[in-house]
Amino acid sequence: MTARNQLPIVVVGAGSAGVVVASRLAEDPSISVLLLESGSVLGGSSLRNYMVGMTGMSDDYEWDRDYGCSGWNWKNASSTFSAMPDMLHDVQPNEAGQVDSALVEAAVHAGAPRIAQLARDAYSSEGAGYCSLTLNNGVRHSVVETYFDPLGNRANFAVRMNAVVDSVVMDGSRAVGVRLTGGEHIEARGVVVCAGALATPVLLRRSNINRPGIGIGLQDHPSIAITLALRQPQQSAIRIGANVRTSSQKGNADIHVLSLNETDESGKFGALIAGVMHVRSRGEVKFDPATGTGVAVFNSLSDERDKAAMRDAARCVYELARSHSVSSIADAVLSDADGTSARWLGDASDSEIDDWALRHVGAYSHAASSCAMGKSRDEMAVVNERAEVIGYENLWLCDASIFPTLPRANTHLPVVMVANRVSEMLRETLSESR
Repeated sequence: MTARNQLPIVVVGAGSAGVVVASRLAEDPSISVLLLESGSVLGGSSLRNYMVGMTGMSDDYEWDRDYGCSGWNWKNASSTFSAMPDMLHDVQPNEAGQVDSALVEAAVHAGAPRIAQLARDAYSSEGAGYCSLTLNNGVRHSVVETYFDPLGNRANFAVRMNAVVDSVVMDGSRAVGVRLTGGEHIEARGVVVCAGALATPVLLRRSNINRPGIGIGLQDHPSIAITLALRQPQQSAIRIGANVRTSSQKGNADIHVLSLNETDESGKFGALIAGVMHVRSRGEVKFDPATGTGVAVFNSLSDERDKAAMRDAARCVYELARSHSVSSIADAVLSDADGTSARWLGDASDSEIDDWALRHVGAYSHAASSCAMGKSRDEMAVVNERAEVIGYENLWLCDASIFPTLPRANTHLPVVMVANRVSEMLRETLSESR
């Protein structure tokens, strides 16, 4: 091997994507891997999220057809999902919290089919059921346990914590290393940026990587919540344990309603959360060159189609909240933090719901699509179908930022799927360059 090929592949960011990429690359003893993490823990959102695992709908992944990303389709995505280590536990009725059970009962009574593994079902546009969670024997099961721990001690794999990357070091158009905030320069055979949809575009801009689409196209799933004042306080081991999937008047499987068994430590309040899952609104991560930082502007519900879907979602969640099963566990149904009764939603006009939703819209923390994959000739695409930054060498991106659009799912499992596929492509590329 040449001296350059003896250098490590540097993976920036040890979240769900970075841990998978680094671990999968390190399976090949001929590839040296250095994983850099800015904080003190490995695993990123898989250590902090509500553990809900979903695949999304089959046509969420037809990126070849819809965006010209050759080889990215449901057939390949499904194959990768199936080959991934199973980290999901299907919540059983006896494990569910009272809000979980009430939501499922309300939806089934309203006509939704009950589906045992709704989160793994990529075809049914309507359904209600208990969630699949990233749990193992009642304990959170992150990508660290699934991918990192089985590696054991390998001579070709190293991890550095509290290593904050300032920029990717370039030699012309070729990535040759990274520079840490303290000034240290780490040489690399190549760099894989897995810093997440908010941090990845900022890091690229600080590195003077120039693609017009960097930071553009940011998305998240907009959501609104109906709060339930519970008759009997509870302390549930599972925060979110049930899901309802339905369709807006002009969409398909584009509304989710999730149960939240507890909104705070008191256990006195729960919630039903409605989200618009097929998102058209786009924002951006704005970069400030003076400070080298970025600000996320999501522009949630800026697209009229999202606004219309949110109206349907609001009316749907209100009807579920006023059902017999939910009323039996809740003294009051509230539409805001000030304790306003949600009864007004029953007769609300479109404009009243729009105003309420815009004032109270929340995010699922599913940021994506800020460095989207696309055709190499598409000037707004940042990476090609092999996750290579277009116009640059030895520089790859792998996190939710490269999704052309959000799937109708929580992003954790889709990110892990994409990281597995990109890892395989990277191993092929690195093997060819020996």
